[in-house]
Amino acid sequence: MRIVTLKNIISDIAHRYILQEPSLLKLVEYYDVVIIKHCSPASDVLEDIGKPDLSLSRKSLENYQAIYRLLRGEFDKHKDTLFIIWTLPPRHRLFEPLCGDKDKNAARATEFSKWLKSTFLSEVKNHPNIYIWDFREIVMDPDTNFLKYEYELEHNTPDSHPNNLANNTTGPQFAEFIVDSIANFYGGSKIVNEARIVFLHHSVGLNIYNYPDRGVPNWLGKYNDSHGLNHVISHRWYPWDGNMPEHYYRRWIGHKNLG
Repeated sequence: MRIVTLKNIISDIAHRYILQEPSLLKLVEYYDVVIIKHCSPASDVLEDIGKPDLSLSRKSLENYQAIYRLLRGEFDKHKDTLFIIWTLPPRHRLFEPLCGDKDKNAARATEFSKWLKSTFLSEVKNHPNIYIWDFREIVMDPDTNFLKYEYELEHNTPDSHPNNLANNTTGPQFAEFIVDSIANFYGGSKIVNEARIVFLHHSVGLNIYNYPDRGVPNWLGKYNDSHGLNHVISHRWYPWDGNMPEHYYRRWIGHKNLG
């Protein structure tokens, strides 16, 4: 007989939600544009140990790169889908990670973001259906690799969520990057006029998606009206159980590649 505990209940709920989440195949079947981002804890990037190990949840540069190469392989299979990836949101300068040195962790997060914009897009071959939106560069202090002082939610507490100034600054830039990427990728096809877009995120992403001045959907609606387009954007809290690279790896590739 199974003993029901709070842990069992939480596990059952989590399992049920995960089963209800659309797979990558379902997402690309319905959406023309899939946008993914990670939460700020992804910027606590630890030192490498000399060999990627995808069976571990270690947030290291070598593991991130190995995961993203596998994800890229999946994206390459869906050449008609546009994938937009955010670079890593920076941490607050006062945040103290549980593991590693915060300055070195942040520097490695910046290194990974630079890798995404360069090597990742051209390694082995070109990957024309993958675009990188450099959120980190916009909101990060390049001298420290942490969130810019003027974008901090609070100056005396280590909350890494950007403030409304940051949200209002980046929200329109994000929306503009989406429509420019659609026009550039799809060229003269019909989809340019009526793309279905989904934004996969957790809290930082939602704040920017709903930025106070108008929000990305309102920005897109006005853009549609002025350009004769019918783009539609929606968002999802995804993956349900976490928003690190490992969660996308486990959800979209699964245990078949684990050692």
